[in-house]
Amino acid sequence: MQTILVPPLMCSAAVYAPIMDEVWSRGSVTVADTHTDGSIAGMATRLLREAPERFALLGTSMGGYVALEVIRQAPDRVAGLALVSTSARADTPEELVSRARQSQLVEDGQFDRLVDAAFPAVVAKQHESDAALLDEWRAMTRAVGAEVFLRQQRAVMGRADSRALLPTVRCPTVVVHGADDRLIPIAMGQEIASAIPGAELVTIDDAGHFLLREQPGAARSAVADFLDRIEMSG
Repeated sequence: MQTILVPPLMCSAAVYAPIMDEVWSRGSVTVADTHTDGSIAGMATRLLREAPERFALLGTSMGGYVALEVIRQAPDRVAGLALVSTSARADTPEELVSRARQSQLVEDGQFDRLVDAAFPAVVAKQHESDAALLDEWRAMTRAVGAEVFLRQQRAVMGRADSRALLPTVRCPTVVVHGADDRLIPIAMGQEIASAIPGAELVTIDDAGHFLLREQPGAARSAVADFLDRIEMSG
């Protein structure tokens, strides 16, 4: 079965490098286009247009927003759902103000400054001084660039609240969250897992929002278990 990976805000497909071989060993894998459309609904519609009839779906952070929108639009086409470091809620007024400030900084030509300023929030506190992680973060965000970031940011700001959708999800679902996520606290992952019937919550210790890179081994293990669960479900 094909697995579709949906990247986070401001991240290239390289974010999935730590799990790519694990996913590919189970079948074909593609990375969704999240840099063309100006809305989460548009990203989901494009994904569905380009996807096979049935597929497994894994979305991280913003990619999780897209994955939930795919469920909203075509629930019967998703054979299994993995939601990583994400939330089902829309932004609060305070979060919208913060995003607007970030966008203004980028519009003022300070994209690289935003990239570096965002890094401490995307990793666990104990990883803030990890130079290798910072280099990885810089590489994948700069590959996306300012123009795409601004389009994605507008899409995220306009997304729907998906909490009412969660109890309707019927496919095998795993929610993976870093125990030390400061950008989207683990309570958001717990909320999703408790609302989706039969969902499994996997907590990754010593990891923040950037858990795919902070704890790649644990991330690979969680994804392998997720894919096994889909296979066993038929």
